[in-house]
Formats: sequence, structure tokens, C-alpha cells
Amino acid sequence: MNEEKKDQDDFPIQKAIEPETGRDITYEVITSRLKDLEIIADDLIKRAIKEYKQNPKRKKDIYEKTYWEIHQKLGMGSIGPATAAAGPLMYGKLEELESVLEIDDTYKI
Repeated sequence: MNEEKKDQDDFPIQKAIEPETGRDITYEVITSRLKDLEIIADDLIKRAIKEYKQNPKRKKDIYEKTYWEIHQKLGMGSIGPATAAAGPLMYGKLEELESVLEIDDTYKI
């Protein structure tokens, strides 16, 4: 047997279990957290739009600040061990930010 091959036990699956019933509620927990993260990202984008309307000359600064806030709040650790589940949401919200602020390739991070 190849020693490099990992045993499934080397990669434990983390689940959310309802204490009272023992039911696996991982899907519900992740789905709920994704909804929360979407609201957070939407609020950050709304704030960026408001700031941009008040001072369009600061577009690059507003974009960069909001980009990193979205990245921080929806990136690593945002759903604990299920962080990868937030990746598509995070990248979608970053694209939305670029779209609403009309960010071209010269500004993109």
C-alpha cells in the first residue's frame, strides 16, 4: 500500500449536530450563515455606493476599502470549518462591488 495515500480518518468531517436530537443540522447552519454573510456584504456595498455618490473622486479608495472588508468578513473563518462554502458568495459580491462602482481592470485588486 502506498504510504502517501491518506486514510479517510486523516480528514475528519466536521458536522453541526443538534444536541437534543443528535440530528445533523450542518446544512441548515451553513445556509443560515451564508444568508447572514450576504446581508453583511450587501450592507458594505450599499455603504460603498453611498460614499461613492458623495465623493466620486475617491472611487479607488472606496473600492479597495470595501473589497478588503468583504474579503475579511466572507473569507477565511467566516463559517468556521465550512469556509469554502462562502467562497462563491464572496467572489460574487466582489464582482457586484466592481460592477456598481464601475471598476475597470486598472483598479482591480
